[in-house]
Order: sequence, then C-alpha cells, then structure tokens
Amino acid sequence: MLAESLIAKLPGRYAIYAKDLESDAVLAYHEHDIFPSASTIKVPIMTEVYRRVEDERASLDDMLTMRREDQVGGSGVLQDLSQGASFSIRDLTTLMITVSDNTATNLLIDYLGLDKINQMIQRLGMKNTELVRRLQRIPAERPDTFNHTTAYDLSLVMEKLARGQCVSQLASEHMVNLLSRCQGPISLIDKTRSGRYVGQPSSVAVAHKTGSLDQARHDTGIVYREGGRVYVATVLSEGAPFDQLTKAMSQIARNLPRWLSSHYLTR
Repeated sequence: MLAESLIAKLPGRYAIYAKDLESDAVLAYHEHDIFPSASTIKVPIMTEVYRRVEDERASLDDMLTMRREDQVGGSGVLQDLSQGASFSIRDLTTLMITVSDNTATNLLIDYLGLDKINQMIQRLGMKNTELVRRLQRIPAERPDTFNHTTAYDLSLVMEKLARGQCVSQLASEHMVNLLSRCQGPISLIDKTRSGRYVGQPSSVAVAHKTGSLDQARHDTGIVYREGGRVYVATVLSEGAPFDQLTKAMSQIARNLPRWLSSHYLTR
C-alpha cells in the first residue's frame, strides 16, 4: 500500500520524514508542517548542554538546586522529590532524556538560557523549531505560545547525531547513548512484525526521543538495522485520542522500512 493511501485513512494528522543514511532514500510526508513539539524539544536542549561543555568548558558535574517553584507536573520523577535537593548537569540531562523529566528540563532551560537554546536550534538547521517557554507553565492557547517543531527538523538533528556531526563526534556518541536509553514506547519500529523487514527484533536497535500530549504522539530517532544499515525517522501525530494515534503510529512503523526501500516519496 502506498504511504499516502494508508496515512489518509488514519485518524488525526501526521507528518513523517525518514531517510536511509546509506542509500539516501527519503520518505517525506508533510515534513515541514508545524506541530507542538511536546518532549521532542528536549533533543536540542540536550545538544546545547553538550555544546556548552565542549565550547565553554562547562562541566557535566556542575550542580543545580531544585526549588519548589521548579517542580512541575507531567512526566518525570523530580516533581515528587524534596525541594532543595541538588543534581548534576549530567544527571539532569539523563533524566530529561531517559524518563523525559519536565522538572529536570526546566532546570536545564534556566541554566542554559532560552535564547542560547534557540540559537543552537538555528545552528542545527532547524528552521521551523522554537523553544517558546518552559514546560508545563503557560497554557498553549495560541500558536505562538507553544514549543513547536517539524518532522524534517527533528530528523535533520538525528542524522547529524548518527553521522557524528552534532557538536562533535564524541558528543554525538554520548547523546546517541542517552537516546538509546529512552524509556518511552518505541513507535519507529513495529515490534510484532519488525522481523519481516529488518531481521529479528533482537537485531534492531533504536536511539530515540518520544513526545506526547493529550491528543498528540511523536517519536524521532535513529534505527540501526541488521547488516549495519541505518535510517533516521520522525513521525509526528495529533488530533485524535491517544490510543488511536498509538495504533496509527504502529501501522506507519510497520510499513516504514518497506516504503524507504521502495524509494517512495510522498507529500
């Protein structure tokens, strides 16, 4: 089934950008459409952390103290811990990526500075991505009040990470390692049928970052396939109940390797 035919039948709206890093085959579907970024915005925040370490000799062992006003809801564990505790930049970055901790993210945003993070976003080539505000703070009632991104922008960063071109080779390796430990559900491969396209499930590794809202579900990452083949992919979805988006993304993941290998190009 062609990508357009399948996606058109799914509930909600979608954007996809996937690229095989060996053949340069591309699957693109509304890749420049803007979506609320949810927790995928944490990827460029992580990148600015590592740039600060390399370019400005900041230390991952520097400590930040969590105040009561720093603790916010949503995902993560710091919201349930005692105020006044201190955490290293290393630990906060790990919590931000692996368990998508919103409090850890806000501490890092305050440490790095909103403007500096957006400068990094531009440096990465993410032309339609912006960190507008801290997480879980201001209701996103207007388009200009929510953090936003596109499938193309996120896959661009994942490609730089996969190629070792994000900040530096060493920094890229560290960031990919963190992304490989993300505990969010993987939506870029279909576990039940991945063997049909990419070998046994045990031969597939994914480094990724998820994001979700009440009616949005995203996943962006690097998929390492059997035989050393690698592709990057981003799937953004919104506008339907969460469980429906989850099923829809599973269908997309099931077909994505075949679409790429067939050089489908959609719009």
